[in-house]
Formats: sequence, structure tokens, C-alpha cells
Amino acid sequence: MKVNAILAFLFISSQLMAQETEVLSTNPASSKWYQIKTSGFKILYQRGFEQQAQRMANTLETIREPESQTMKALPKRIPIVLQNLSSLSNAFVTLAPRRSEFYAMPSQNYNFVGGGEYLSLLAVHEYRHVAQFQRSLVGFNKLLYHVFGQEAAAGLAFVTAPQWFWEGDAVAIETAFTPYGRGRQPNFDLAFRTNLLEGRNFTYNKQYLRSYKNFVPNHYVLGYHMVSHMRKQTNRAEVWGDIAGRAWSFPLPFAFSLAMKKEAGKGVVDSYNSMMVDTKNNLIKELDQLAFTSFDVITPRTNSSYTDYLYPQVLDDGSLAVLKSGIGDVEQVIVFEEGKAHRQKFVTGPLNDGGMLSAAGKKVIWNEYRFDPRWPVKNFSVVKAFDFGAKLQHQVTEKSRFAGAALSPDGEKILTVETDTSYRTTLVVLEYNTGKLLTRIPNASRAFYSMARWAEGNRSLIAIKAIDNKKSIVKIDIQTLKETELLPPAIENIGHPVLAGRYLLYNSPYSGIDNIYSIDTQTGKRFQVTSARLGAYNPTVSNDGKTLYYNNQGTNGMDVVKVAFEPSTWKPIESVAVALTNTYAHLVEQERHSHLLDSIPNKNYQATRYRKLLHSINPHSWGSYVNSSLTRVNIGITSKDILSTTQIKAGYDFDIQERTGNWKATVSMQAWYPIVDGTATMGNRVDNLGNAEFIEGSGANADTVVRNVSFNWKEKTIEGGLRIPLNLTSGSCFQGLSLTNYVGAIRVTDFSNSINGGGRIIPSGYTRPYFLKSYNDGGDVLYNLLNVSYYSLLKRSTRDINSRWGFILDITAQNTISGSDYNGKLLAISSYFYLPGLLKHHSIWGYWNFQSTKIAYASSTPGDWSTNYLFRNRIALPRGLGIARGEKMYSMSGNYTLPLWYPDLAIGPVLNVKRIRANGFVDYCFADNPVFRDQFAPANPNLISSSSYLSAGVEVKFDINVFRFMPELDLGFRYSYGIQPSASVFEFLLGTFNF
Repeated sequence: MKVNAILAFLFISSQLMAQETEVLSTNPASSKWYQIKTSGFKILYQRGFEQQAQRMANTLETIREPESQTMKALPKRIPIVLQNLSSLSNAFVTLAPRRSEFYAMPSQNYNFVGGGEYLSLLAVHEYRHVAQFQRSLVGFNKLLYHVFGQEAAAGLAFVTAPQWFWEGDAVAIETAFTPYGRGRQPNFDLAFRTNLLEGRNFTYNKQYLRSYKNFVPNHYVLGYHMVSHMRKQTNRAEVWGDIAGRAWSFPLPFAFSLAMKKEAGKGVVDSYNSMMVDTKNNLIKELDQLAFTSFDVITPRTNSSYTDYLYPQVLDDGSLAVLKSGIGDVEQVIVFEEGKAHRQKFVTGPLNDGGMLSAAGKKVIWNEYRFDPRWPVKNFSVVKAFDFGAKLQHQVTEKSRFAGAALSPDGEKILTVETDTSYRTTLVVLEYNTGKLLTRIPNASRAFYSMARWAEGNRSLIAIKAIDNKKSIVKIDIQTLKETELLPPAIENIGHPVLAGRYLLYNSPYSGIDNIYSIDTQTGKRFQVTSARLGAYNPTVSNDGKTLYYNNQGTNGMDVVKVAFEPSTWKPIESVAVALTNTYAHLVEQERHSHLLDSIPNKNYQATRYRKLLHSINPHSWGSYVNSSLTRVNIGITSKDILSTTQIKAGYDFDIQERTGNWKATVSMQAWYPIVDGTATMGNRVDNLGNAEFIEGSGANADTVVRNVSFNWKEKTIEGGLRIPLNLTSGSCFQGLSLTNYVGAIRVTDFSNSINGGGRIIPSGYTRPYFLKSYNDGGDVLYNLLNVSYYSLLKRSTRDINSRWGFILDITAQNTISGSDYNGKLLAISSYFYLPGLLKHHSIWGYWNFQSTKIAYASSTPGDWSTNYLFRNRIALPRGLGIARGEKMYSMSGNYTLPLWYPDLAIGPVLNVKRIRANGFVDYCFADNPVFRDQFAPANPNLISSSSYLSAGVEVKFDINVFRFMPELDLGFRYSYGIQPSASVFEFLLGTFNF
């Protein structure tokens, strides 16, 4: 399924909090797990979810062989984890370790799962990914799997086959196997059709790798059209299984395109161009036969960037509230009047988009996600409101699982849908001010209700009711709870119902294009209200009942438009032309399993307890990998259990920059509230300080020479402790707090320098002392490390380089403890801030840091001087300058970051440049040595005991894709000009892959 943006935010949060060790997606320590084993699956679930686990066992066993046939791979048994504590609507299949996870809360957005049952759709889509992974184990990739394990095999499988294939093939399967797959829904490829019909003939690179200049729909859409087109052109159901198998057998650069050409006669670019021409011709042919509704656009657009203004709602003064979002805008609720720019806005938190807003008076409500501070998998969906009259925000509920909220006309009650942790859906009524439960409407049939709204004042409600893969619209009397059917059940992806007097308005793809339809509740007659070129959605009626507002897909996104509310002009459903062509009929015919889910057996499988501790060790990968920053190579073995409670790594770690390696073992036990981390390393180290001036000879024969200064030693380190990462996000800023305390020991032996072969002190024959206090040349350093970090960062749009508003604070205290042969102490405080720049997507940012370090000097007590140990620097320092360590250091920086160009420039299949950005900076540092000054200043009045450093410069970075690999790599260069002291440095910057 589509990766929800919230998962990306959680990933970012975990990386900010985790420092060098990731935060795994764990459940609460109190979770009790059970398992059901079948021939093809091991299904893990928590207490209270057995009914759905049994149903998924039967469903998955039913689809297992049919779904595998055209991929030519029948997978071996795979674990399926049913996550019922999450309020996200998502799922994934992954390796390392091999498993699939279903997040078991259905979305209220009717275009997310169509008319079918949510978990069944997840099963159909995700199992195709399981078959794809099994198919990838052929030829060289199979050899790689046996030699290096799951991580290496998955990496090569993803690099070889483009992401559009993985998701497009799975969408094609869900479309062929179910009557409600996304390939049947016009909304799924709406932006794709818009670009195509508006003359945006993007190259293959831009369509696949996307863009910062134009809005390009995700690879699911591209993939579905590519997969469907080739299966139609070749009339071969197994063509993609053959292509993928050939590519994975010999995973050379561009192997997938070569396999496409071999199997189907066209490489990836030629196939894409052919698909685009055919798709556009079919669209134009259908549209030429239609007459379109005229309307007035009232969207307050201020630029040509792709922006959606969704779910219009009329406030009491006639103004409109909409949800605004786009390539350059984060989600925000805005209020505007016709013909005017928006006058108010409220930036939402992490949005649970249920496909609707609701308003009454000047209040607007929607749903947002909230998170358990410690357990990433446990999260909630709350009701959030903003009163634009009083300018007050209000979170109505806490730790709830509500979605699709609607405000009563008097603004005092909220109608919403609750999905509990047993997968039961219930309509409930809450009190606006307190969130108190007022009414719970029984649901004996266990139907799925969605997009509920008030009707006839506060007397009744309407909702979409889905059961047995069919949808209807029902009205329920609040007092008697009697349910009346307004629109009979059908396999039709209806949504967004609104009752306006006797007319029920709703969205429907009946004609093959999403439009607004109506049913006269008195006569039962149906009408087409709009005839849109691309799509029309989300009706609402003005307060006086004379105007119909709705969303119409325009050139640059969803517009708010208006027409007169005149039922006499609507077209009877009998005269509506239905599209004769589609992109899925051949898929259904080829797969021959369109009714497979209609006959799922009801076998009862044995369930047993699943003990997390007994399964905590699960080796899945061995061999080598490079980290995302391209600075380290690891050769070893990795273990992580299916429930992500324990991660163990052991092997040889090579530092590319230092060109040394060491044996390293780490363990992170995350099943308890405090994470328990442990690390042990052993190996060689080197620190090359560069060239320095030395005096050789004496007297008149003395000469100054330049020699390289380096230190070499062997090091053993053991470190362990506790860490508590907390996700505190509760609004538009993503917030987190991390508390860490580690205790460690470092033992160094065989320490030598390149000048005289001695230890860390070079005692004579030099222009200034060299004293490598950051390392011990014998004995042990025992230390305690305490770290507290906090961040609050406003969510970003696609184009934002940095958060427009944000703050990060990091405090580290490190000191030697009793039993240490060396003594040292450090306190470091780092703070970063982010502010908006002069123009949109520009950013002003900087830092202010302080660090205090214990430094002993030669005139000190000999024991203090020779055993003084400097912990590594932990604050940012001026770029382009060599900084001498001070006892007390203050550093600060000011930066201005801006995008320069969105070139979308492709150099063949090798390089794709998406964005060029620049950063100008001024860095300052003051290093003071008060102890040094106190000891030496009386005898040396001209002694310099403090130093100032100042540099300025510019950085230019390129956001690129290499070899059409979807994750971006940022690289560039930096020119730093040292103002004090004078210096000039040019550096190449190699960033990280952004997944």
C-alpha cells in the first residue's frame, strides 16, 4: 500500500532521537502475542484480535496460489504481523527480517480502499509483494541471498527493479482480483490524467523520479499504467514475471530495461512513451463525446504551483473553509471569501485525512494523529477543531481512534466513527466541549460505516455503509436508531454524502469520471449533477440553499467552484454516458480470479501463544553493507526479531575516512520502556593531524622542515546504558525528547606517533607542543555519558529545504569516573533555530553552542597534566578553519538557504538533477583558556590565552538521482573564506541517500 506520510514523519523523528542507534517500531511491553500457523503463513496478533486473524489466515491461504501464478513464484511461509494498536491505515512487506505488517485501522477516505473490505485489500496487495520478493531469488540474486542474507538480496532486488514495477504490479493485481482495486478508481490517477491532458508531457525520468518544479503523482500510478499497458500489448499475463526474473538473474546496470526489451520488444523509455501516447489518445477519444458543466472558479490562487483546495465548507457568514495543501504548502485549513485571498489559516498537525472537513458557525473540525510517547506502533486518531471566530484551537478527544468527524449544525455535538482494537466500527456522538460520549449506535451486522454527517438538523445522520463489498447510503434516526436506506447497495465507489433538503448529493465514478450525483429521496430518481472533464468532488450547499460549491480538478490542482443549485438542470442517470474503455478489463480476463474473495472458507486454525523472548534472536543478514552516509563499510551478521524488540549486530567495521577497521558488536533491547543498549569494539585506530613545522638541528644549523603528524594505536571499548526516546508530537510541529545515559570503558595499547615513535605527547624539537589528549596511550578511561536532546520542527512541504520554524537543543555531559586512569570532564550545549526567509522555501537558520572542557597544562600537577583526557568535541565549529581546542568555547552561525533552480535535467539514464540549492554562511567561534591564562599570564603579560575564529562562505548542493535510483543523493561543494585567521578552502560535499 501507499506509504503514509505519517510513517515518514515517524522515521524522521526516530532518527533525530536515536542518534547512532535507531528506534525500532515496537509495541508496548505489556503486549501479549499469539500465533496461527498455516502452510504459507505465520500470523501474529494480539489478544482480542483472533477473529480477524482467523479470517486473514483463511483469506491469505485462498489467494496464495492464484496470486503467485503470473509472478511464477510460490513463496515459502512468511510471518504476517497484524498491528491493531495503530491508527494508521497502511501495510508493507520487507526483508531483514522477512515479514509483512498490516496496520489494522481502515481509512475513512472512500478513495483509499474503494468499496471493499480493508484488511482483505491489504492481503491481496501485500501478498503480491511477497510473491515478487520470492521471484527475485533467481540467478545471481539467489546466490547473493545465500551468501549474504536478506539485506543484500533485498537491496539488489530494489536497485535492479524500479519502484514503479513493485507497486504498479501490486495495484494491477488488486484491481484484477477485487471489484474495488485502485486501478478501477478514477481518483487514483487523477493528477496523472491532468498532467497528460494539460500538455505536461514529462520525460520518463521526471515521471518516475518526480520533481520539485511540477507535481508528479507517485510511482504507484506510473507503475499501474506501465504494467497494465504492457500486459495489454503483449496479451501475456506472465510477462512481468518473465521480465523481473530475467533482470534479477543478472542484475547488471539497466538490466530491467534490457529484460523488457528482450521479453516485450521495448525498453523502459520506449514502453513509457508508447503507454503515454495510447493513454492520452484514449482519454481524448472519451472526452470528445462529452459536454461539460460550466462553473465559476472562486479559488484564491496566488501562484501557479500545484495546490489543492479540498472539502469546501460554508461558514455562518458565507465564507468558505477548505483544506489547502500542495507541492509548496503544508496542510492547513484556510478561510476565504469569494474573489478574495484567504484571510485566516490554521496549520494542522499530522493529518488523518478522512476525505472530508466539517463546519458549523465558525468552527471547523477534522482528525489528526497522536502518538504514544514511547511505543511507535501505538498511536491514536483524535478529533481536532479550530474556532475561526474566537481564534481558538481545541483538541476534542485524547488517545482515541476516531475518524471522519462531523460537527452538528449548532456546533455542540460531533458525529464520528470509532474503530476499536478488535476491528469493530461504530458510529458515536460526542460532546464538542468535553469529548464526552453521548450516544453509541449499535452495529450488529459489523458493517463498515464511513463519512457520516448530520442531517435534518440534529435529528438524524447519514453515512456510507459498506457490507459484502457493496456500498449504500443510509439515514439513521438519532432517537429511535431506525436505519433507512437512501441509496441501495451496489459495487459503486460512492463517497462524501450530503443531504440538502430532499436531495442526497454524493461523489461517484459512475460514468468513468468522478462526478457529483444526486438522488431525490422522495421519488428515488438519480441524477448526474456535474459533468467534469477531469473530476468533480465534495459538494456542499450555501446557507440559503441557492448555490452548490464543490471541488473541480483544474490545471494546477483542486479548485473550489460554484454553480446554481438547480435540480431541474441535472441529467437523469439513464442518459449518462458510461465510458466504454478502461485500463483493467484485460487484467481481469488474464488473471481469471475476479471473484476469488467471494468464497473465503471459514476454517478454524489452532492458535498458540507467541513468546517474544524466545524469538528475540533472529539472524537475517550476513555479509557487507555501506551506511547511507557512505562513510563506513560493515562486514558481519545482523539479527532482528519479527516484532522489532531486539537488534543485534556483530562484525568488522571499516571507517572509510580513517582507513582503519575494528571488530564491533552491538545489542539494542527495545522491548522495555527504557531501551538497553550495549556496544563493544576492538581494533586499530589512526588520527592524522596533517603537516606541521618542526625544527631540525640546533644553533646556526637549525632548519625548519614540514613533517606529517599522525598517531596510531589499538583500542578496545565497551559501552552500555539506557535510552528513553519520546515522541511528543501534538500539533503542527514534530516534537521529541530523548534521555540517554551510558557508561563506558576505553583501553588503549601500542600507542605511537610518527615523529619520535613515542606516545601522545611529542616532548621536544617542534614549534609548538603536540599533545593528543583525546586518547590515552596506556591504561583505561572509564566514563559516564549523559545526553538530553529535544526538537520541535514545523512540518515541511515537498519544496521546503528546512522547517520554516524550528528549534533543536542538545545537552551532553561526559566525565571520567572512579577507577579511571585518566581524568576529564566535558559539558556541551548545542542549540539550533530555524526561521522563514525572505521568500517562500527560503530559510534562515543557525546555531549557538557552548562547550566547557577540563584541560590541564604542563605547569599543573604532573599527574593532572599527563593523565588529562579530552572527550571529543561535540559542538559545531567554523567551516574551513582549523580550531584549537579551548577550555571554554562559544560558537555561533548564521545561514541563509534557498533553492536556486529546479532543472529536472537528465543526462541519459545515469544522472538526474532535480534541484540545485545554495547556502550562505557566517561562522564564529571564541575559544578561551582561563586556567592557562591564570597559570602563565603573570609571568608572560603578552601571552595570548584566547582566540577568535571567523569564516564565511557558500555551499551549493545538488539533489540528484543516480542510475534512475529513486532515493535522492545530495552532493555539492563548499567554498570557505577564513577572515580570522586568513584561509581559503574549497571542499567537495558528499551527503546521504534520502529514502
